[in-house]
Amino acid sequence: MNLFQKLAKIDRRLIYLTLTVLVILPFFVKFRIPQNIMPQTRKLFDFIESLGSRETKAVLISIDYTPQTMPECHPMAISLLTHCFKKKIPVVGLSFDPQAPGLAIEAFNRVVNQINALARTNADSVIYGRDYVYLGWKSGRIAALMEMGEKISNVFPKDYYNNYTDSLPLMRRIKNYRDISIAIILAAADYPQEWLMYAQARYGLKLGAGLTAVMAPKYYPFLQTGQLSGMISGMKGAAEYENLLLNYGYTREIGRAETGMNSQTLIHLLIISLIIIGNIGYIATKKND
Repeated sequence: MNLFQKLAKIDRRLIYLTLTVLVILPFFVKFRIPQNIMPQTRKLFDFIESLGSRETKAVLISIDYTPQTMPECHPMAISLLTHCFKKKIPVVGLSFDPQAPGLAIEAFNRVVNQINALARTNADSVIYGRDYVYLGWKSGRIAALMEMGEKISNVFPKDYYNNYTDSLPLMRRIKNYRDISIAIILAAADYPQEWLMYAQARYGLKLGAGLTAVMAPKYYPFLQTGQLSGMISGMKGAAEYENLLLNYGYTREIGRAETGMNSQTLIHLLIISLIIIGNIGYIATKKND
């Protein structure tokens, strides 16, 4: 059997072994692959980057994804919280999906613990009630979105931890949408559409979104009209945002989304290589025949 025949008949066990190695390699060997940052990701990053430290207004993050979509959306939450907290921008979190609060708490705790582990003073620390609040879950989205435009504490009289909302230092000055710089909705369903219809159309609230790759195409028209100030699209978008955080020095570690995208990139390169090799072997053997 000559070389070209061997190329056309590579042992499938070798292919599966190579595939397995390339899938798990980025999780143990950290490396970066150059990425093209999409304009919608850059717009959202730049918007938050333009906000000043100790901003009087807060960034509102509505965490509405579920465990099924956690691989795509959770890195978005981690990145956005890291960006805001490193810039000392106050954050108000909430959820309208009943499966989301546990994921939201995990995201907040992870970022807060990472920052506080390196903090040397109280001012460098991220403190609940002063720098961020998680209001918890609420049913009846449309009514809640409308009422929050008048007063947030009317919809969330208590936070997730059963504190009276008006007793928290941050919420004493964050009364309604006028005190919010931007609301970013992280979801795998049509939650952003209701924010656009009610919170933005009536109150002029600026909006951003972080969506699964399947949902994102529906919202590109809203980017073109300026109704969305930016959008993170799927795991690729989350990896782009992580890449921007690295480039701007907000973090030193490669994020989970970028690690996942590195696995996908290596697999795609393997598949392309196998297609080329297989076709070379096939064409060469046909010529010999």
